[in-house]
Amino acid sequence: MAWNWSANKQQNPRERFAGPAAIAGLVGAGLLLLVVLYPEKSLLRLLEAPDVTSPAQQRYLEALVHLRTGDPNLVIILARSYLAAGCTEKALKALEHRQGVLSREQAKTVMQLYYEARRQQLELMLTGEPGWKRVQQDYADQIEQLKQAGATPKELVRYLADARALGDRQTVKRLETLLGTAAGQGTAPAVEAAASAALAKGDYRGAAELYFKGLQAAGLNQKRVYFLAGVRTLQSGNLLAEALTAAERHLDAGLAHDRQTLLYLTRLALAANRPDLAQKYVRRALGLSSGEPSGAATP
Repeated sequence: MAWNWSANKQQNPRERFAGPAAIAGLVGAGLLLLVVLYPEKSLLRLLEAPDVTSPAQQRYLEALVHLRTGDPNLVIILARSYLAAGCTEKALKALEHRQGVLSREQAKTVMQLYYEARRQQLELMLTGEPGWKRVQQDYADQIEQLKQAGATPKELVRYLADARALGDRQTVKRLETLLGTAAGQGTAPAVEAAASAALAKGDYRGAAELYFKGLQAAGLNQKRVYFLAGVRTLQSGNLLAEALTAAERHLDAGLAHDRQTLLYLTRLALAANRPDLAQKYVRRALGLSSGEPSGAATP
């Protein structure tokens, strides 16, 4: 005898309404069971991937955080997942619920996650709209915390680029000043970072000047790097005459007989249609002339 499927469906009309709730309960229980039974390390390896953004994957993480209340490592993974999915407020709440003492590496990671959350908050707002100033201040304060915690010049340049993209002129100005001061201290990472920040704005002259300022406190090898970087920066901006003038001005006794430097300047002088300077540089590179470099070149 054939089974009447349609009749069977009509015998329990409540199932159509109880079904979704029952399924949701089973899914929730299943997640907790999975967390309990599945090897935690294997699960974490799966969930630490930067593209973990699906709601189901986040549920696994939430269940883990629930079982290991406030575990910093799990909170970090969950917050990173929220941020990757653009769930900024969820990420901030997750970070607030961490417990225990953070290691140095964990503390740095948490600060960077807070930075990304503040950046996302500001990105979603129009400059000057109600609430923008408060969010901008939170963003600026987070950068200040990162700076005090030892942010590298390279990281500061990234924050500067972010601030420009966000239209946060106040933070841009402060970071430009900070990078310029750091460059004045002559450390190689600071000089390179400040020059990169200037180039990001298309300021070839400013970037070159930062390299030339670094010459004052540098040894011979670093001095050559700064000198050539400054001249090349002007050249890359199609400022050949200025590059030659700057080269003559900054070619001190330490570099005046440096073969590598002189050969580069020879090629630069030829490119700028200055055979007189090219002849002078190549003769000095070959040891055919001596003495201090002459005065500034005439463009």
